[in-house]
Amino acid sequence: MSGRATVAVIGVVFAVALAIVVGNRMSAEAMAVVVGVACGVIAAIPMSVLVLVVTHRMRAREESAEDHLRQREYPPVIVIQGGTPAPREMFPSSYIPPMVEHGAPRDFRVIGED
Repeated sequence: MSGRATVAVIGVVFAVALAIVVGNRMSAEAMAVVVGVACGVIAAIPMSVLVLVVTHRMRAREESAEDHLRQREYPPVIVIQGGTPAPREMFPSSYIPPMVEHGAPRDFRVIGED
């Protein structure tokens, strides 16, 4: 016998001996209370297991949904940050759009909003 098995057997023997000694000294009403509490605890175990199973499945679904969203292909996002404009001599005049040269109003399209 291994060490764990020996400790388990000794624990079970101790619990049974304690139950017998306490059971002989208890009144019938006290014994009824102990049996009622034990039955209540035993009745609660299946519901607790059911709650654990349901919450585990819900977490697994949420994680798989998050993984699915992470794996989706998104179009590239280009962010243009304002700042000091580049000197005109860096680009030929045909490269700079005319609306920027003339100060025409810019047209923006916001994606993802109504």
